Amino acid sequence: MQQYLKSFAIDYGVVLILSVLFLLFVANLGLMLFVAIFLVTMIRHVIKFLQKEQRLPTAQERNILVWGNTAIAITLECFIIFFLVMMNPNAEQIIQSAEKMGLAGYAVFMLLIVAIHFALFFIAYQWMSPLFLKLKSRK
Repeated sequence: MQQYLKSFAIDYGVVLILSVLFLLFVANLGLMLFVAIFLVTMIRHVIKFLQKEQRLPTAQERNILVWGNTAIAITLECFIIFFLVMMNPNAEQIIQSAEKMGLAGYAVFMLLIVAIHFALFFIAYQWMSPLFLKLKSRK
């Protein structure tokens, strides 16, 4: 499972860094680009697992893949967000407004972020992977 987690980390990290550079210097596309990158990378890695293994992941493998990819995605996104905030000319105001949220606000926000990532990876590995495997077997 480590090879799939490392592969996801490398692919997602490189694409995020390149897209941040693109956003900073070329376009002003905003958050929707990050959501699209996340979804495409997630689906690509589900398909990569199915192509290499030629089977659905077991319950233990699915658990490792879902939680591992969730942790990797959130870690990479936190670094990118930190970089974007520090590059912003209004960084001090952003940090001050974030401090007003308080500890409970941070906890709820991070819980929602983890839940969203977990749900998307769970859907991808639990429900979408059988569909992808059926489509591959038809070819």
